[in-house]
Amino acid sequence: MFDDDNAKYFVVVNSEEQYSIWPEGRDLPDGWTAVGVARPRNECLDHIERVWTDMRPKSVREALDRAANSENSGSFATQGSRMVLSQLVDADELKAMSPEELRNMLANLDDDVIYGEDEDEQPLAPRPAADGA
Repeated sequence: MFDDDNAKYFVVVNSEEQYSIWPEGRDLPDGWTAVGVARPRNECLDHIERVWTDMRPKSVREALDRAANSENSGSFATQGSRMVLSQLVDADELKAMSPEELRNMLANLDDDVIYGEDEDEQPLAPRPAADGA
């Protein structure tokens, strides 16, 4: 259905500003909106490649922007959380996360930043001893 080069497709986008293609003549799935007119598959994919330059869902981009603009935006912890997030979670995992799951994940990243997981970086504090050690 999605690989017929002779069919026409719409570029579609959802509220998280994620893009896809959808066959002309089929009802759009809930939450998706057509962008422009129906066109050949390769034109749709070319358009998506040009406009979808940041694969992170909109809510993730906004949450990270808010964190960057907060009073701690210049802090080591905030910078580290953004870096660790981009290295630990791929775009598909981020797309699948609910806002609550994302908040929890970001909160859990703080320990790695504070106690230093990178051997080239100095930790901000010594890591507490593990229970039973």
